[in-house]
Amino acid sequence: MEATTIRSNEKSLPIHKGEPIFGVFREFRRDALTFLETSWHTYGDHFVTKFGPLPLHVISNPQLAQEALTVRKHVLRRSQRFEGGTPLTYILGLSLITMDGDSWLMKRRMMQPVFHRSNIIGMAEKMQAAGEAMLERWSQRPPNKTVDLTKEMKLVTLDIINRTMFSTNILLDVDRVGAVVDAALDFIASRAGNPLALPARWTFIPSHKKFWDQRAKLDEYLFRMIRERRAALAKNERKHDLLEMLIEAQDADTGERMNDQQVRDEVSGIYGAGHETTAVALTWAWHALNKYPEVLANIRAEVDALGRAVQASDLPNLPYTLAVIEETMRLFPPVPMTIRTAYERTELGGMLIPKGDLVAIVIRNIHRHPDYWQDPLAFYPERFLPQNKASLNRNAYMPFLTGPHMCIGNQFALMEGQLLLAMMVQNYAVTESPKQSDAGTMAITMRPKYGLPVSITRRSS
Repeated sequence: MEATTIRSNEKSLPIHKGEPIFGVFREFRRDALTFLETSWHTYGDHFVTKFGPLPLHVISNPQLAQEALTVRKHVLRRSQRFEGGTPLTYILGLSLITMDGDSWLMKRRMMQPVFHRSNIIGMAEKMQAAGEAMLERWSQRPPNKTVDLTKEMKLVTLDIINRTMFSTNILLDVDRVGAVVDAALDFIASRAGNPLALPARWTFIPSHKKFWDQRAKLDEYLFRMIRERRAALAKNERKHDLLEMLIEAQDADTGERMNDQQVRDEVSGIYGAGHETTAVALTWAWHALNKYPEVLANIRAEVDALGRAVQASDLPNLPYTLAVIEETMRLFPPVPMTIRTAYERTELGGMLIPKGDLVAIVIRNIHRHPDYWQDPLAFYPERFLPQNKASLNRNAYMPFLTGPHMCIGNQFALMEGQLLLAMMVQNYAVTESPKQSDAGTMAITMRPKYGLPVSITRRSS
């Protein structure tokens, strides 16, 4: 399709006309990842289209993305149209991952010390315990039984959140809360980006009522845990976990602390974002290890060289395992795109962004940009080894976003992913059955399009 242009500040932007009325909405809904990739190749790093009635700028250039998320961050902000935040607000509340502006900044300042590296390192033993529980579950499985690896990875990452958040390892709680969170996120994903979606509060619609019933179950569990923990702290009974840190977090200037609703929102934000993204990254990592046996051989050699079971304290000695996680998040970023709204007239790279326009920053395209990555479609963990990182263009790598909105839990996620992958590789062979393609599907995160059916067998000594 031939690209036409519009005029802006004496420069021109390619424009993708799409369909009358709908623009690219239906094309996007059919297969978002294919649309984002093919339109990038056709129209370039910055083009304009219509998403239903809304003008949409699609950005696949790391410099423009950096400008949008740093220099223009006060103008290009997350949506506040959905009860004060993004569509995820319906389940995650007004948390760090759904808010923007002054309220977001106050919460970020409060929570930054919670995710200090020393606190994250202190949680490593709980991560290891969850990994060991997973390996024990796997040892009870019938050999060669096919399972969906995504579900397995969600179970262990939810277990880690329960252990680090609530100091509990009750799998019944993990299953119950995990099922509610996953169902709620699926409901929101089905509505995301749909300008024709009916209001979520219309509970006479069966699917909407089911969602709010699930939200009520989650709230009952979370508020009960918060009340019980406040009562325990009043008696000086401490557990030194994430919930305790969130309850005691305070603004350095005002001394203000979060109320129960605010704590609930941040806990649900960690649940919703923390388990899904790491689980998806680990699933993609095993897909890559199946596709590239030489990488699997390298990571096995690294973990086997320890001569004993992997422990959290071994992570500094497993740089190749970490590089596999980082390369996985480059080629298969769990969150492939982020959206901002122009709250005032602004520009990107000298091009006009009118007030009210949407800006989509396509992380997946940026991570595969041939101008910034050598052999961008190859899975090559060596590029992330310590001796090679200095040569990378860090602006072109943003699995946790960049700028002030960079994910506050990025160190938690990297440690968790590195440790779990090392433990799995050392003990089990996880084999795709049948072999899968690189095709993904985008809801809130990017998952393998057809799941990842695998057989899990213990490695021979």
